[in-house]
Amino acid sequence: MNSFERVKAAQHFQNPDKVPVFNLVKGDILPLPVIHSTKWRPGWAENEYGLFPHVIRGYKWDRPDWAKRPEFEGDTWRTVPHEEVDEWGCIWNMSGREDNMGHPGRPVLADWDQLEQYKAQYKLEARDESRFILCKRLLESTKEEDKKYRLVIYAFGLFERACKIRGFNNCLIDHRRNPGKLKELLEFITDYHIQLIDTCFEYNLQPNGFMIAEDLGEQSRPLMSPKIFKKIYEPFYRRIFDRVHEYGCDYVIHSCGKMDALIPPLIEWGLDAIEFDSPRMCGYKDLQKFRGKIMIWGCVNIQSIYVNGTPEEVEREVWHMVRNLGTKHGGFGAYFYSEPKVLKAPSKNIRAFKKGLEKYGVYSQIPEHWWDYPVEEEWNDNIVPPLPPSE
Repeated sequence: MNSFERVKAAQHFQNPDKVPVFNLVKGDILPLPVIHSTKWRPGWAENEYGLFPHVIRGYKWDRPDWAKRPEFEGDTWRTVPHEEVDEWGCIWNMSGREDNMGHPGRPVLADWDQLEQYKAQYKLEARDESRFILCKRLLESTKEEDKKYRLVIYAFGLFERACKIRGFNNCLIDHRRNPGKLKELLEFITDYHIQLIDTCFEYNLQPNGFMIAEDLGEQSRPLMSPKIFKKIYEPFYRRIFDRVHEYGCDYVIHSCGKMDALIPPLIEWGLDAIEFDSPRMCGYKDLQKFRGKIMIWGCVNIQSIYVNGTPEEVEREVWHMVRNLGTKHGGFGAYFYSEPKVLKAPSKNIRAFKKGLEKYGVYSQIPEHWWDYPVEEEWNDNIVPPLPPSE
């Protein structure tokens, strides 16, 4: 079974040989990241004066005059607190440290009266070929015989992007007070998603799936009720999922927080898979009801076990993820957090994650009675239960 076949079998509960792995370019997934346009000119617009580009080091910036001052020479501006702007005009607060992506700052669209002006200034050209430069390089460097599952990673989700445009508090209030304006903004964002999906096929990237980041929960609850979520987001996400399915592809959402109450509508609308960095935030008990209904990718819980556990605990946790997030016919995928240094995850625990997959991620080697062995009723995020008995 090659990588593509393994991911598809896991996603559709059709008996993969082993748990598929998503670990940058090392596993069964070939990530194809969409990047900013080379035509983007951050800091040039009047409302972007003093804002630096929200990109990683190495970006060749056509600097406006204000950014040519000696104190901003090279990348020195990255080492002090500053504000950055992304291609959507969203502003980010940066601390001067480069071990994180920063935090969303003041809203670019603070007043709904400026919506049309915002849309005119920040309407992105999804078909700009420069967005796909990195995708094409990765495809060209991949051997044909690898047969990996090609996953386009391209944007923040609808809620996240709207929050960054409007400001978090403003956006939450909009769901109640300004639903019409919010939907108008969501339609604007959705149009970009649809155009970008279409463009991936126009440029012959031959994707198998698409992935976005959409954090829908806080530590103990979703950021909105299922009723509000359905009322506001259903037509837009249905439109995106339907378009992807028309091409025979799958759709994956990364989400953080305890957002399991929002999974039923996402399944209803057509979501194929969901990825959690900390699956214990939702809780195995509350995720069990979705076994066999949607594929769940998961990392060993980054808030506790991955960073604070022993290698032996990390290995055991792999079994509990296989058992509680998937079925014996598939449905679970192992996701390796892409920036373990940011977490300060010990190297020995990363190795233990891989070793755990060797031990408990090959379906033919899992004792049949383990699938029926009772699981924990109550889970403590810092405790990894023992394995089922060998006989």
